[in-house]
Amino acid sequence: MADALGLHRCPVCFKTYKRREHLQRHRSSHTSERPHRCVVCGASFQRSDVLKRHLQTCDGPSTPSSSRRRACDRCVRQKKACNSTQPCFNCQRRSVVCHYSNPPAPPSSSQPAAAAAPPLIDDASGHSNPDETVVSNHVPQPDQGPSELVLADSTFDHVPFDDLDTLIQETVSQFQIPDSWFAVSPSQSSATTATLDVESEPFHHNPPSDSLPSRYRGYSFRFLSDFTSRTGLVTSFECATLAQRQQIVSTFHQSYLDHQSLDSLGILPPPSLPPEELPSQIPGFVSSVGPESGGLSSWSFWLHNPIVVNLQQVVLLVKNVVRVKPNNSTITLNWSTALEQQCLRFFSPPRFAKFIELYWSVWHPNVNFLHRPTFNPTVTKPILLATMALIGACVSPDPVDIDDARMWFNCVEEMVFTDDDFFPVGTSENRQKLQALQAAYHVCLYQNWEGTDAGKRRIRRHRFSTVVSTARDLGIDTARHMDYSAQPKHEFSWYEFVMREELIRIFTWIFLLDTAFVIFNNLPHRMVIKEMKMSMASPEACFQAATAEECIDQIYRWMPLTSPFCTLLLRDAIENLCLDNLTQEVQQQYSQLGPLNLFAMVSAIHYMIFQHQNLFAVEGQLVPIRNGLRNWIGIWEKYAEVPSAVSPHGLLQEDCPAPALMWKRIGFVRFSHEYWLLGSLLTDRLSATTVASADMSSANASLPGLFSTSANGRGKARSAEPILEKYDQTSMRQVNDLITDFQKFTIG
Repeated sequence: MADALGLHRCPVCFKTYKRREHLQRHRSSHTSERPHRCVVCGASFQRSDVLKRHLQTCDGPSTPSSSRRRACDRCVRQKKACNSTQPCFNCQRRSVVCHYSNPPAPPSSSQPAAAAAPPLIDDASGHSNPDETVVSNHVPQPDQGPSELVLADSTFDHVPFDDLDTLIQETVSQFQIPDSWFAVSPSQSSATTATLDVESEPFHHNPPSDSLPSRYRGYSFRFLSDFTSRTGLVTSFECATLAQRQQIVSTFHQSYLDHQSLDSLGILPPPSLPPEELPSQIPGFVSSVGPESGGLSSWSFWLHNPIVVNLQQVVLLVKNVVRVKPNNSTITLNWSTALEQQCLRFFSPPRFAKFIELYWSVWHPNVNFLHRPTFNPTVTKPILLATMALIGACVSPDPVDIDDARMWFNCVEEMVFTDDDFFPVGTSENRQKLQALQAAYHVCLYQNWEGTDAGKRRIRRHRFSTVVSTARDLGIDTARHMDYSAQPKHEFSWYEFVMREELIRIFTWIFLLDTAFVIFNNLPHRMVIKEMKMSMASPEACFQAATAEECIDQIYRWMPLTSPFCTLLLRDAIENLCLDNLTQEVQQQYSQLGPLNLFAMVSAIHYMIFQHQNLFAVEGQLVPIRNGLRNWIGIWEKYAEVPSAVSPHGLLQEDCPAPALMWKRIGFVRFSHEYWLLGSLLTDRLSATTVASADMSSANASLPGLFSTSANGRGKARSAEPILEKYDQTSMRQVNDLITDFQKFTIG
C-alpha cells in the first residue's frame, strides 16, 4: 500500500520503496517461500534473478556429493563466499579455526582445486534487520573468478563482480537510464548519455555496457542506503545486534554481582554488603528511589562510592537548568518531587554504570575520541558523564532506558552549552576545556540522531557553530604529536600522549560531523580544509593500549619517525590526494593511516564537490576531485588487503564476540568506500550536466531559459543547477532518493 508520500511500505519491517514490484520482491525475504524452481536440478529460490544466475552454472540433477554443503560453518553462519579450502581464505585471514560440519567435496579431475583466494563478495549489510549479525566489509578482490568459490547459501543474492556483465545485459533490455538521473533535457537524452566511469578523466558519450564493472569496483550502498532512510543511533550506525547488546548487559550484570570489573568506575558497593543482597537492591539496574523512600534515602547505600559525588552534581545541574530557565530555553519540564525522583533514578550509580558500559562497548567504536584505559568517572566533568550516560541509554537493549533518556535531552544540552569550561576564556585546565568540548559533541550526536526535528535543527544551525568556534579557540594547529619514537621509555608521558590524541580525535570528529551536514543535509560547511593543521589520528593499537609500557611499545612499532602519522597533517594528506596520481609506493604508505584517517580524507572530497556544484564552475575544475577519488580508492583497497589479525586499526565484528572486546571494534568508518562511491556518482553527474549544458548552449542558443542577456547584448550560458536543490534539510531523503535511483539503474 502506498503511503502519503507515494512510497510503498513493507508492513513487516516498514522499509519503503518507490515501485510496487520492488516491494513485492522485498516481501519475499520475510517468508520461507521459494517459488522459482530450476527445471534442470530442481533447486528452488526466492528471487527470479537468483534463479537466472543459477541456470548459467547448473550442471544438472544434484548428486549426493554435490548437494552436500561445501562451505565452512563460519562462512555459512555469516552468509559469506567460501573457497572450501582447509582453512578457507576467510578463516585464514582472520586467524580463526576453520571447521566443516560436512567435509568439502574433493575437486573433480576436470577442474583443479580452487586456490585460497579472497572472496568476491564480503557481505557487510545486516542493516535491514538491526538484530542480524553484522559481518566484515573488507574490500573484495575483483581479479578472482566465480569458479573459484562456493556460495555459502543458495539464497545469497549479491552479484559477483565478474557476473555483472551478464546482469547488465539482462537489465539493459528491460530498463532505460532515467534522464532525471543526469539532469539532461529530454531533447538531448538521445545524444548525451552520462558515464559513471571514475577512472577516466573526460566525459564520454554512450559508454559500452561492458565497461560498467570497472566503474563500480563491486561496491554498493549497503550502509548508506539504510543510513539515509533511518534515524536513531542503533539503526543508523554500527551498534551491534540486539543479541550482542543484551549479552553485554547480561555479562555486565554478572560482573556487577561478582564485585568485578567496576574498579575503574569507582562504583563498587560497600564491602559490608553481602553479595546475595545485591539483586534485591538493584532490580534491573534501577535504584529503589520512590515516594516511600523519600527521594534520597536510597542514595545512602552508595555514599561510600566516589562516583556518587559526581552523579549528585549532575542531578543538581539538571535541577538548576529546569528551575532557572533563560528566555529562549527549550526545556519544558517543571521541577517537582516526582521529577526529582525520576532524575535520581536515571542517574543512580548502578544504572549509570550500566549506561557507561553500553557507551564503551556499543557506541565508542563509532566515534572514538575518548580514551577508555585512563577514563576515571570520579574525576571527569559531570556534564561529560551525563552525555555519556544519555548515549549509553540510547543504545541500550531495554526500551525503558531510551524513553527515560529522552526526558533529559534538552536539560543536559542546556547544562553543557552554559558550562563555564565550554568557553575557553578563563583559567581552567586544558583537560576541563577538552571534556567540555567532548560533552558538547555528544549533545550534537544524540540530538541529531535521537532528538526531535526542532532539536536537530537547533543543533545543526546554532549549537554546532558554537562547537566549531570553541575548537578554533582551543587551537586546531596545536593538536600535534611529538616524535615519540625518539623518546626513551622512562621519559614517555602517557598522560601527555592521551591528551594530544584526544585533542586530535575530537577535532577530526568535529570536521567529520561538519562533512556529514554537508553530504546529508546539504548545509554549507562551517570549517575549511586548510585549517585542519593537526596530526593524523594514531593507530588503535596505540590508543587502546592498557598501560603506558604497552602504549610506547605500540608507538615504537607503528609510529616510527618515517610513518605518515609523524610526517603528515590532515590538510596536507588531503592536498596530496588531489594533486596528481600517487605512486603505488605512496598509496601503500598512506594505507597505513587506517580507516578513521581515510574516512576523514574521503569526506573532505565531498566538501570540494559541494563547492563545485554551487559555484559557476566548468568541467576542468573537476580534475582535482577526480584525482582525489582515484587515489583514495587505491589507498583504501591496499588498506583492506591487510588481514585484521595483523592490523593495528581495531577488530572486525566477527573477530571479537566477547563483550569485553566489543569496544575495540571498527565502527561505521569501515564503510568509507561507500562515501567514495557516492562522491564518484556525484562527480560523474556534475560532469554530465556540465557537458550537457555546453552542448545545449551551442545547439540551442536561441532557446529562452538557457541564456540570459549581458549588458552588451551577448548571450551567456547559465550554469547547471546543483544536484540537491534543497538546502539545510533535516531529512536525508534527497540523498536517499539519489542512492535509490542509482540502485535502480545498477540492479534494476
